[in-house]
Amino acid sequence: MRSNFQKTAAVAAVLVAAGAGLATGYAIWGWPTNWYAGHDISALPPGPETDLIRYGGQLVSDTARHIGKSATDPAKRYAGNDLSCSHCHINSGLKPFGLPLVSTFASYPMMIDEHIMSVAQRINRCMTRSMNGSMLPENGREMEAFVAYLRFISRKTPQGVRVAGMGLPPLSAPARAPDRVEGAKVYASHCMKCHKDDGQGEPAMAPAFGYEIPPLWGDNSFNSGAGMSHIGGAAAFIHANMPVGSDYREPILTVQEAWDVAAFVTSMPRPALRAVPANKP
Repeated sequence: MRSNFQKTAAVAAVLVAAGAGLATGYAIWGWPTNWYAGHDISALPPGPETDLIRYGGQLVSDTARHIGKSATDPAKRYAGNDLSCSHCHINSGLKPFGLPLVSTFASYPMMIDEHIMSVAQRINRCMTRSMNGSMLPENGREMEAFVAYLRFISRKTPQGVRVAGMGLPPLSAPARAPDRVEGAKVYASHCMKCHKDDGQGEPAMAPAFGYEIPPLWGDNSFNSGAGMSHIGGAAAFIHANMPVGSDYREPILTVQEAWDVAAFVTSMPRPALRAVPANKP
């Protein structure tokens, strides 16, 4: 008899496959424009707005230094871990199907979970889930910088449209129910070299902050409310982006291996999602 975990995973596989192109990923429809190039902050003219955009880019790429659990300014330790936004939003949100951010600003407000959500609320959703922390003040400099960076890299995208390459690519259902035991074998073969046998990754060497390779479970990882803690999202991300060197056009893992290793990683312990105040994301 299959375990409850396997039954749940099988249902998740069907739902993800059925919703491909809507919730999990966006199909490629021609790539008439390369939305992912031409975002050189160093080419911008000097001024307060450029300073804000630059700071936003630093928040995405060097999150732990500025707002992480070990941030240099104790008053700005909003995150509950030392992960970086760019650990999930690869290349600071500029990699197609690497959870990119290039049309995020142009896509919000957006209906999520039957609520209209602003871009600031979406950022705070990440802060309380993937970053396992507290919400940023919406009128604070850090939130303004995040929004400025997102506005900058979305400046050429059409309003209200999620351009090709956003989200994650559709992932077909596995041939059998995802198996975390088989996933542990995939992890040992393809993931352990970087993420280590205990899943705790590789801390960055001083003077850098945070992690060179992020932890995948445990107290320093994302919490149970993060999208990556759910098998469907984790499998789609892994298949399109992992291990390093993989690409949605030439994945290294098979579909089944991606589902299996996602089953293994998402079965591991991690912090629980903390209560969020009423009427908040």
